[in-house]
Amino acid sequence: MSTHESRHAGTRKAPRKFSLPRITGTVLAVLGLALISVAVWQFIERARSGSDVARFDFQVAPEERPALLGHVAAAAPAGRFASLYPGDRMNPKYWDDPLWAGSSPFGGPVIPLGFEPLAANDLALVQSESANRMRIPAIGLDSPVSALRIFKLDDAREYETPKNVVGFIPETAPPGNASSGWYFGHLQSVLLGEGSVFHNLPKVADLVREDPVDIILDTTKAEYLYRVTSTRQVRQSDLAVSDAKTASIILVTCWPPRIYDQRILVTAELIAIRRF
Repeated sequence: MSTHESRHAGTRKAPRKFSLPRITGTVLAVLGLALISVAVWQFIERARSGSDVARFDFQVAPEERPALLGHVAAAAPAGRFASLYPGDRMNPKYWDDPLWAGSSPFGGPVIPLGFEPLAANDLALVQSESANRMRIPAIGLDSPVSALRIFKLDDAREYETPKNVVGFIPETAPPGNASSGWYFGHLQSVLLGEGSVFHNLPKVADLVREDPVDIILDTTKAEYLYRVTSTRQVRQSDLAVSDAKTASIILVTCWPPRIYDQRILVTAELIAIRRF
């Protein structure tokens, strides 16, 4: 080896060694920063939770209730386009110009074709049974309904959580009854794999301000048509299952996403039935 080569060989840097403690320390530091970031985000989101309560505060005005619930127009009004196909399946707001009809689902003050209007004094004639399916065309919901079991935890009782279905509290009223029925569903449940059947339920608060939103409960003998009359947001601790003493249903889901300390409630009243 020449003198020149030996000089350069003597100045070569030794390979950098990575020790296990140094790698472990770096990983722990990154994880620590990530946990701190998540904690800060959780704190901010929880502080903001409930700030959008006004968005969900909707209730049909008393003067609008008769028309909304179909007491004024039980069938499609006589008109130039209402009786033409597909007038009975089209949102009434497009009847004046069916060639340029939009995509909003069926709504309006009329009762869809095939349903009979139901008054309060008609409920005694209805044979009530539990629902097996729920449909909300306005948000594309079509889901099985399952009664929730009760688990005993020490001195307390707790309902099971619905998995990929709409959960019904069996101690509340079935469809067609002159009392309130309560239905629960997940907004989202990624980690536990319990589904997100009510993922679009919060949208009802916006949709109902433009068009009536209908909820259909299926049983083995009939279909029951409910129409949304109110939406609201409450704290989880303020939620209580109660009976409005009217033929109504209340749909409940958690809010906001990933925080879940609020509840969205959608209330609808029975207006019609289609018997099989």
